[in-house]
Amino acid sequence: MRLQVFLQLSPIALAIIVYLVGSELFIAGATCICFLFLQYLLLDKQGTEHPSRLHILFDPKHDTLVDVVAVQGLGSTYPYTWEGKKESINPQTRKREVDRVMWLKEFLPKDLPAARIMAFEYNSKWLYDADFQGLHEHASALLNALVDQRRESPSRPILFIGHSYGGLVIKKALILSRKTKTDPPDPRQWIADAESGIVFLGTPHQGSNHATFALIGSFIYRPLGGNYTDILKLLSDRDGLVELDNDFKEVLSGGQTKQTVCFYETKGQAWSWPLGLLVTRASARLGMGSEAPMECNHNDMNKFSDRNERYKRFIEEVTRVYEPLVNPGANKAVREELYKRLSDRIVHGSAYSSTNAGGCTAETCETILANLMGWAYNSDPNQAKVYWLTGMAGTGKTTIAYTFCERLKQDGILGASFFCSTIANDTHKMDYVFPTIANALGVHSQRVADALLGALEDTKVADMTLKDTFTALISGPASIDRSPFHGRTRIVVLDGFDQVEDRSRVEALFSLILEHIDGVSLKFFISSRPLFDKLDEATQLLRYNLDSRLERDVRKDIALYVRQRLGLLAIRLGDKREGWPTEDQVDAVVGRATPLFIYAATVCAYVGERSNSQIKRRLQAVIDNAPVKGSTQTPTSKVDALYAQIIDAASGEFNNDIKDILGLIIVARDHLSIRSIASLLFPSDRADGESRVSDAVSSLRSVLSVPSDQDEGIKVIHSSFPDFLTDRDRSKEHYYKRSECHRKAATNCLHLMEALLDKDGTWGLQDLDASLVDVQNRADISSELAYACIHWISHVIEAYHLEAVSAMELESDILSFFNIRVIRWLAHMSVLGKVDHAAESLRKLELENMAPIKVCRASMEARRLTSASLDVLYDRPLRIYYSGLMQLPKKSEIAKELRKNWNWEVTSGLPEYWERCEGVLQINGRFLGGHWVRSVIFSNDGRMIAACTRDEICVWSIEGLKELCTLMPLGDVSCIALSSNGKSVVAGLKEGSIRIWEVETKNERVLDVGIDGEITCIAFVGSDQEIIYGSEMSIGRYSLKSSQRLADVKMELTGECLSFSRDGRKALLESGGCINVINAETGKDITMLEFPGTRVLSAALSRDGKRVASILGDYTIRISDVQSGIEEAQLVGHQKEVRCVAFSGDDKRIVSGSFDKTIRIWNVSDGKEEMRLKGGWGISVAYSDDGRRVASGDDFERVWIWSVEPGLEERQPSADQCVVTSLALSSDGQRVFYAHKGGRRIRIRNVADGMEERPLIVGRDHMNTIAISNNRKYVAMAVGNELLIYDTTERSTYPITQGHDDLILSVAFSPDEQKVVTGSFDKTIRIWNVVKKRSKWMLGLEPQPELELELELKGHGDGVWSLAFSPDGSKLVSGSGDNTIRIWNLQTRSHMITLKGHTHTVLSVAFSPDNQKVVSGSHDKTVRVWNVETGEEERKQIYNSSVMSATFSSNSSKIACGCSDATIHVWDLEGGKLAILEGHADAVLSIAFSSDDQKVVSGSCDTTVRLWDLMAGREERRIVGHMDSVAAVTFQDDSVLSASYDDTYRTWCVQTGEQQAIQDVSTGGVCSIALSSDNQFMVVGLEDSTIRILDVETGDEKILKGHTGAVTSVAFSCNNQKILSLSRDKTVQIWNLEMRKEEASLNLDNDSLWSATFSPDPKIVALGDRGGTIWFWNVETGQVDKMIQLPDLCTSITFITDIHLVVRSHDKIRIWNVETRREDENVPGTAVFPILTRDGWIYSPSNPNIRCWFPHKNVETVVSNTSCIIIGLWSGDVLIVRLIQRT
Repeated sequence: MRLQVFLQLSPIALAIIVYLVGSELFIAGATCICFLFLQYLLLDKQGTEHPSRLHILFDPKHDTLVDVVAVQGLGSTYPYTWEGKKESINPQTRKREVDRVMWLKEFLPKDLPAARIMAFEYNSKWLYDADFQGLHEHASALLNALVDQRRESPSRPILFIGHSYGGLVIKKALILSRKTKTDPPDPRQWIADAESGIVFLGTPHQGSNHATFALIGSFIYRPLGGNYTDILKLLSDRDGLVELDNDFKEVLSGGQTKQTVCFYETKGQAWSWPLGLLVTRASARLGMGSEAPMECNHNDMNKFSDRNERYKRFIEEVTRVYEPLVNPGANKAVREELYKRLSDRIVHGSAYSSTNAGGCTAETCETILANLMGWAYNSDPNQAKVYWLTGMAGTGKTTIAYTFCERLKQDGILGASFFCSTIANDTHKMDYVFPTIANALGVHSQRVADALLGALEDTKVADMTLKDTFTALISGPASIDRSPFHGRTRIVVLDGFDQVEDRSRVEALFSLILEHIDGVSLKFFISSRPLFDKLDEATQLLRYNLDSRLERDVRKDIALYVRQRLGLLAIRLGDKREGWPTEDQVDAVVGRATPLFIYAATVCAYVGERSNSQIKRRLQAVIDNAPVKGSTQTPTSKVDALYAQIIDAASGEFNNDIKDILGLIIVARDHLSIRSIASLLFPSDRADGESRVSDAVSSLRSVLSVPSDQDEGIKVIHSSFPDFLTDRDRSKEHYYKRSECHRKAATNCLHLMEALLDKDGTWGLQDLDASLVDVQNRADISSELAYACIHWISHVIEAYHLEAVSAMELESDILSFFNIRVIRWLAHMSVLGKVDHAAESLRKLELENMAPIKVCRASMEARRLTSASLDVLYDRPLRIYYSGLMQLPKKSEIAKELRKNWNWEVTSGLPEYWERCEGVLQINGRFLGGHWVRSVIFSNDGRMIAACTRDEICVWSIEGLKELCTLMPLGDVSCIALSSNGKSVVAGLKEGSIRIWEVETKNERVLDVGIDGEITCIAFVGSDQEIIYGSEMSIGRYSLKSSQRLADVKMELTGECLSFSRDGRKALLESGGCINVINAETGKDITMLEFPGTRVLSAALSRDGKRVASILGDYTIRISDVQSGIEEAQLVGHQKEVRCVAFSGDDKRIVSGSFDKTIRIWNVSDGKEEMRLKGGWGISVAYSDDGRRVASGDDFERVWIWSVEPGLEERQPSADQCVVTSLALSSDGQRVFYAHKGGRRIRIRNVADGMEERPLIVGRDHMNTIAISNNRKYVAMAVGNELLIYDTTERSTYPITQGHDDLILSVAFSPDEQKVVTGSFDKTIRIWNVVKKRSKWMLGLEPQPELELELELKGHGDGVWSLAFSPDGSKLVSGSGDNTIRIWNLQTRSHMITLKGHTHTVLSVAFSPDNQKVVSGSHDKTVRVWNVETGEEERKQIYNSSVMSATFSSNSSKIACGCSDATIHVWDLEGGKLAILEGHADAVLSIAFSSDDQKVVSGSCDTTVRLWDLMAGREERRIVGHMDSVAAVTFQDDSVLSASYDDTYRTWCVQTGEQQAIQDVSTGGVCSIALSSDNQFMVVGLEDSTIRILDVETGDEKILKGHTGAVTSVAFSCNNQKILSLSRDKTVQIWNLEMRKEEASLNLDNDSLWSATFSPDPKIVALGDRGGTIWFWNVETGQVDKMIQLPDLCTSITFITDIHLVVRSHDKIRIWNVETRREDENVPGTAVFPILTRDGWIYSPSNPNIRCWFPHKNVETVVSNTSCIIIGLWSGDVLIVRLIQRT
């Protein structure tokens, strides 16, 4: 009856299907009906009961840690749903038999030993005997069953495995459990509260396309006994499934589910081919967790018949979910943080994986494996905890290790594994082993993970030694977690350690493990070739040598393996088997293979890699290929012959390709896919190339692992194969020269990048400021291009290193790449996250000794460009395309090519070549006098640097010179130290306290050390866990770990502690003018170094504590041995006082800094100067540990970073190496005017070519006279009636409050520099004592010189024009406008004698060195010599012009005088005239003899200094540099010192005339400048509160006085008739330019005013303050209104129309409408200014596509017009960037 009804309804159903879905699915409908009919025939017609229940399949009882619950899918019944079918042939009946394998019971317990395994059975039928229960009922039944089974352990973790619909049941069950909230709690809540993981097998989360047909079938089948169930209705209800999915994800987000994995089918059902997959990948995805394919159809996803590859992939994913449940280990956040800390040193693919083939064949190696498992399970504490398996290559060590891992993992005691190999990426690097192992161990234990994070908190893995890595990451954390895993110790497997890159370190690894294994809850299994025997006696080491196995045992195992493998091949032959292989053939292979398993494996792979027709032939060919009898045999001879045979067979078919393909594979730095190899070798036709590569490698499957997916990497099966290929003696005609292979690989990489990098490097992104993440999301970099970008340099280095000659042809390709594509390469490396790798690779190539010089040079350029662009590459990679030329020197080879397509031209501010100076870092001190950089120091790894002034500490990253933090201690900083990893900085303060900060967070701790005096020296010791510090009385230690003082050692001597040795055991002390080396632990003196005849200034101790470098007052540095005290070397060369010295990391060199403005590098062994750096003053210096850099701190709050490697240009000193604070651009855009901080020179540059013009000197006539003290420490300057003292060592100018009543005309120092005398127009002479006093209002400042009036002398009848002390300091001579000379006795403070004879003003006087005579020069054109005792005139010379200067030679026998007619006259007191020296172009104001009286130096009004040879009577050298008259000159050793009215004090080399140092001795530098619209006048605001008006062409100056504070802003009115000035005295003043009078003034109680400007109507003035407020002052009414509020500070404001105001801020330029008080972007002709934004973009709003980028962190001030932008930099340079209109 049912059959009849079925047959009647089927055509109707089919018609309905065709009508509803279209005729094209007719076949599908028919197929479904046929399937239903078969169901009808096969199903049990009587029906059965299927109650819901849990079946327990395996229960480990007390060892249970997790419940595994398998839930079946639709249409299946228990247990058949979980059973796989295994077919076999009965040997007796020769018939095929089918066995059912319940894998949940037979396989899973071995893989999940701590799991209770259960299967949930419910009525899942949907066609016949289906009930009306839906998802809700099935889920409830599952919950109830679980609650019943878990009452004794409700919190035990659960691992769910759901097939198909069973996955939906699991989801619904967890939803119901979470939503069940009662009081008291419902036990069903326990299910969701327990930690869980879920494995979905083809679960239709989004439904199934087949559901509709199943519903129709169910409907048709109802008359036959079927039920229309809710199950099928749900699968076609997309809205219901979405709701279910959302509810489930909500449960996941708030529950305890740790991990999920979704498997999806890749094959369709045989009956459903028209509709495709039963559950598509899109439906099988959960949208979170992981996903994995399963190579089968939907029905077979939950059926496994053996442990095949499909099961291995399945169980690997299941284990990933299972392990966190069994051993919660570290929580997710901790695991992620741990991985982040270790990621740079973790090697992926180095651990055991069940998906990789490689285990032992069944029944082979059983003895050794049983031995290993016995050792693993042995809990005897006396048993060895290290098992070392050794054997020659190919004996099966890795196979045994792999099988051992497999068994350990099944038992859950595999702690970690690392398989080392030279043919796998980074697995051969020893530095990667322990971090990778540590990460794996951390997953297993929360305590271990926490300990690892603690160990990594203060250091980086890259900074650790091998020993530090082991103790910090392995033994330390493992000793914390002593609890065994289920009573068993975890095993760490380390395989292949003979293949590490530095085999010498293997023994160190063994020693470390053996030394620290006690107390660690780990065992180590290590396999390698027999490298050494000295450890055999170690008690904790158990060794087994495979080479010592009995031959019969090895032969037996190899025979089992060969028979099994060849037997499988025999099955492939089928009926053609015909008794193959024969026993003789097997014996031949076994005999040939013994003892090398790799030979047997390769033979079997080679024989079976081709078609069945070649199997027999290949085996026989291998057997016939026997070594020649009688020939010399080596252990590798047999395998060598086999490898040669394999290559010959492959080459016969693919001879043209095989050489290149194998050559690339054996040197590849990563596993390359077929597609990648084809792209590298055959870039012109990749499709054909892929086919060629695929065919070639397919013929080498016996030696290469070739995946089916062409995007997966090809691997070499065994390292013996590349060993064979690269050994000429073994491979002979098959030899591959490694250098040649690397050269070809490098060439292929370069050519591939040439083709692909030229494509769009912005990946279609329009936003050039796109973040790195955005670019990475958009970029699609192929694997082959990524390989080429990352590894090309590595291939180049290997090619040069192995054989430079053969690699020479690479040079042109490399240089072309650097010059054309380096920018695009850097952008790609940024996207790949490999910027650090790029920098390090470039550094290695730069230092490769065998590479050509041009290649090294180009690599250096690229590396410097990378370093300068790090901020860009880490954050906004597309900026690199617009910033490259802003980072490159003018004559850089890279820049030449880039410049061709750039729209900008840099005419000034970039060096010609790469300089040694890598950058200048700026510190901004808070107080006057805090500008010296007192200390500078590198971190141990050289990646960070810290420096301090008295009130501020800064830390920077060296790469990119990025500021990491600025710290402002509450106190006066004496010294600082940086931890080895740069994470902490500690400071010693003058009041005796110590403060420490975390660099990243700036968290501060104050350490209680109990010191009353100044902390003079401080350092980190003891792995940064302790601090050692020294004061004048003691040395102390402080533990950062316990926060306690460890020691306080009283020193036997008192003095300043200068430095410590690196280990903190020795200290250096300056005491009583001697240098003492003391024991820092006892305080006892070790060595005293004395230097009679000169004073000791400072000293430094070498890192190892064996040498001392002492700085002496004679400008030398002495190197002494600590133990003997013997002086080993004397370093001579500095021209002025040496301030500081530091040793290099290896103590072979030292760096010194001096007041001669040079930094010098010296060789310690021979005392020779190796390098001289010119730039900032060397107030403090440091040497990086790697010897690559030095740093120097100067007196302008700057730190200079220098590269001391060869091949770079030295930076030449600028006259003003200080911050550019003021800029002005001429209205025609042709010239830029700028001033430096503290300077009085307005420099001028031509915008078009960047050439500097003659500067304007502000205050040219303000200085009356100048004098230099005898010891050259002070320069005295008379300004009006006041005296200024400039300290050349402190580099500070101090105004003297007292002075004269009229203009000071002359000044002189006493010989001891303790007194200074001044003569004035007020006719008086005043003698002042120079004393030093500490400022009362500023604690902590160094004492400053002040003058105390000692004596006032009166008697002259006119102004005193000249003064001089006698050499013994007892007398004073003065020359006056009253034509007389007076000699004064300073001891009696009285007038001695008056010398009369001159008929005009006496302009110059001087004592002879013997105190017996006085020489005088006068406007009366005479020079006279006088006897001091008698007052008689002894000699008289008459000249043609006024005598401006006169002086005696050192022996008092000669006189030199300079005249106003530009001549110099030298004559002998006994013999008369010696020489007339001509050459100056103006009056000679100053003159001096050299110490040997052979030379004369002169200074003139023509601004030059000239050296004269007296013997030859001619000019020896003309020295140019001063900008105004040279008023004072003197010799100092091999240098000449000169002081000029241009406010500079300069040092020159006598031998070369080269400027050695320059100091600005002015007071009140330029604060602000502005140009008149006609470019004729400039107004200058000064720090001394004055305003100067300069004629731009002539330099003539007018002065406006009225302010009482620094003038910070000045401006001209539109008609140039008025001047506006803004001052720190909180006033704004308007001046009439013609009358030079103040017209209006405004007093504001606002000290944040920053800028001011006139509107086109001069009655309105705009004012801007730091808070971003723009104020408007109506000059007529006096009213002040607040008009505009900006989001940030206003740096400058300018009107461009009557109502439009241009406002500059650090962020952007805004155009404001004054009337509407709104921003206005549509002002004709105004939006044309190039803009420098806060982010560093320079662009013109009129054409936003033309732009460039500059690192804004160096910018101080900016001006611009329509075609250029001028940027003032911290370094003192001015960057001029011009827009170029290219066609």
